[in-house]
Amino acid sequence: MSSIGDGAAMDVAAAAADVKQRSGDQSTTNVHLEGLKYVIFPEEKKAQVWDFLMILVIIFYAFYIPFHAGISSGYFTFTNPGFFGFVVSMNAVFFIDTFMVFFRAYRDDNGVLIFSLRTIARRYIRSGWFFVNLLASFPTTTILYAKYRQSDTVTGDTLFVLEMFKLLRLVRINVRIKKLLNTSETVAKMYEHVNLGISLTVKFVFLIVLVSHWIGCIWGFVAYVEVGHTWDKEAVLSTPNWIGNWYVPGPGLNPIGYSNFMDRYWLCLFWAIQTITSIGYGNIAPLTETEFAVANGLMLCAGIFWAYVIGSLVDVVAVSSKLQNEYVTRMDEANQLVKNFQDSKLPESVTGSTTGVKASKRVRRFLTNQKEHSTKNWMDDGNSLTISEEFPTLDLLSPELRRECALHLTHAYLETVPYLSSKYLSPDDQAEIALQCRTLEFAAGEHFSSHPEFGRGILIFKQGFGFSARNLVKKASTWTRSLKGHALDVNEVLVEEDYYKEKQIVYHFVNFTKVLFVPRSAIMNILEKNPVAWKECARWRYFRAALVLESLKDADTLMEVV
Repeated sequence: MSSIGDGAAMDVAAAAADVKQRSGDQSTTNVHLEGLKYVIFPEEKKAQVWDFLMILVIIFYAFYIPFHAGISSGYFTFTNPGFFGFVVSMNAVFFIDTFMVFFRAYRDDNGVLIFSLRTIARRYIRSGWFFVNLLASFPTTTILYAKYRQSDTVTGDTLFVLEMFKLLRLVRINVRIKKLLNTSETVAKMYEHVNLGISLTVKFVFLIVLVSHWIGCIWGFVAYVEVGHTWDKEAVLSTPNWIGNWYVPGPGLNPIGYSNFMDRYWLCLFWAIQTITSIGYGNIAPLTETEFAVANGLMLCAGIFWAYVIGSLVDVVAVSSKLQNEYVTRMDEANQLVKNFQDSKLPESVTGSTTGVKASKRVRRFLTNQKEHSTKNWMDDGNSLTISEEFPTLDLLSPELRRECALHLTHAYLETVPYLSSKYLSPDDQAEIALQCRTLEFAAGEHFSSHPEFGRGILIFKQGFGFSARNLVKKASTWTRSLKGHALDVNEVLVEEDYYKEKQIVYHFVNFTKVLFVPRSAIMNILEKNPVAWKECARWRYFRAALVLESLKDADTLMEVV
């Protein structure tokens, strides 16, 4: 195996130490990283609680800001001290979260945990989200409240534009929700008792309510602008606008005046819902050119959204999507399995798992990760597919085209194994071994030494992060950073099955991991056909691996960062 550099080595050693510390393993390397005690890791309880709080805050602002701008124009906030205090506290949460991100560890595209404070800060600032979050935390509500207390009037203010930056966080809320679903024990317990079909229906109902709210508030804001940024009765009735045109004195709703903001909201929401659902009674209609233009745009957006909602709801009810149907079925079956656990949590001495994570969470997380990250037909039975099973189209192609496609799928991976590279093997030989490769998937905390059917082989990482260990019983370990496209065990796989078997490598997976598995039998068969590859490359690697295993005959401890 090749070295990956001192900095990366330190990163890997620290990650290994952190994993072992979390699993209760006392034979950990004493690795100290400055500032590590300040890092907030994604799986920590306080991080999950904070993410849940931020999701609630962002949802609140998703409803509050359009209502504040288009319906009440700040009247309710500025005349209700209790609610004003609540809004200020929400803004304080935004402010704290802006700077907490500097201490939040994250996983990169390869699944590697990044916890260097310098790297986290550089990524956060370069992404531009720090400045967006900082603007979103600007105390606009407090400033506007102070101006209102001085003049006792509610007027439009350009400072309110800064409030709109809070809505940009809606772009990132989906990421936090997914993270929370994968790590939160509370959410996991909810999933044990709630059918996923019902939860999807609730999701779309929430979307309908949110979009209806937004369209209604935008429609009210149009009248507010047309009147001249005021809800005074005289201005509303004397200026052309849809509210003044609709209003008839008498019993019923009175949308005119600052204090009548809820009557105004129900009227705007009524127009929004009948527009989205295409009912269109016609009793509320635009009057000015601006109102017609905005109404046309809103109706087009509403029509597209309604088509999306109807299609999605039909998909949920009729389960027309095979993949989603299978996922829902499997997750419900998993929930049923978890409910029948006699013990919700067993000690590590019984299970042999060193993850420190409940089996119920690992089951659900594995199924979700498998659905989100797999390219294979994951609904098939088993977890070991050839590329022909992973991509059934290959079986429909001509032999020549099938060979070429197999090379396109695996050539870059095979090139990481010296004796299987194009330097020694012909395209036909590489295609032959490619068609014998298999895709394997592992959940966090699993370990692997050999396949029960295909024996040992080379693991080439497609996704995920793990480490290797020798002599698992005595806890002597060799830590390895497993990156995407990185091949492991290219030397030792050549050694006979029973040669110091107790010293041979065992792989452990820190998170959901997907690998290309090249069986040893396929490797040896191709080397028999290619004596040059064996003589010039493979046999020297064989001797090297044999010497390493021989040197470990009496070794109890080995710790090496590679």
